[in-house]
Amino acid sequence: MVKKSFTLIEAILVIVILSFVLIGGFQIINKLYVRNYIVKKTANFEFVSQQALDQISGFLYNRIPLSVIGYNPQNGDYKYIGEIAEDENYTVLEWIGYLNDAMVESNLSGFVDLYASTKPVLKAVDFNSDFINTVLKNKFDSSSDLKSLTAVIFAGSFDSGIEDVLNDYNNSFGWHGGKAEYVYILSDVNQSGNSAGLSIKNYDGSDVGNIDIYEKFYLADSAYALALKKDLDPAKWNCSVSADKFKDDDLILFYNYRPWKGETFCGDGGEGNVTMVADDVSSFRIRKINSHLVLKLELFENKADINISVAKQKVTF
Repeated sequence: MVKKSFTLIEAILVIVILSFVLIGGFQIINKLYVRNYIVKKTANFEFVSQQALDQISGFLYNRIPLSVIGYNPQNGDYKYIGEIAEDENYTVLEWIGYLNDAMVESNLSGFVDLYASTKPVLKAVDFNSDFINTVLKNKFDSSSDLKSLTAVIFAGSFDSGIEDVLNDYNNSFGWHGGKAEYVYILSDVNQSGNSAGLSIKNYDGSDVGNIDIYEKFYLADSAYALALKKDLDPAKWNCSVSADKFKDDDLILFYNYRPWKGETFCGDGGEGNVTMVADDVSSFRIRKINSHLVLKLELFENKADINISVAKQKVTF
């Protein structure tokens, strides 16, 4: 007798077997998808974290020695990075940078001819004011010149800053309402060949008194602030870019403000510009070891039951 059709039991068995095959196949495909997602996201985090650390390190490399601080925007407190204890919480990193962009060829050497200088006029050798003004205009998209945008800060005896600033740090660089007694503004620039006479005054415009003049100086052009958006007060946001453009876990860089002029960054109710460095940042930490800064950045994402985390560290000299 030839069998021409399946019995009901046989049909049910086939359906059950196919169901197991499909379920198993779905689980395999799902695992492959999850694994592929983790690999791609981890690779992206690796690239973004390295790029962010390289960018931050580049800015910090051109910092004014001893100008790096930790700042708490909630209460206005700040402290020199070398004096912050492990259990203290300062959520914003700030520092003053110098105009490294103009230090090419013989346009800005950063040196003074001490024998040809008479206070308050410094003879800056290899100083091209026209070139410096062009660099500043392109960097900050501003029509202001170096007399308005820059200031002189002496490098000290060993290029590590004038140690006396640590005796009264709150009145050294002008941070958050303090005085800027180690910052000198330019009242006049007299170009003469490859050199220039820089007439300096105290930060408040008064005449300089009995101050120490060093052979090397930094031409400070901007302060910088680095913070996670979640650590800032949205009520103080004063940037031209809306705070809504950033997420809480975005690491943000603020620049183009000058504490020696009484300014703070625009995320704290002040002046300047803002840009994003990295997103999905769970933590950013920095500590000072000798004269070096150790940066640590961690990126994290949680999607359903998938946790992806990448942490990287970099040393800035």
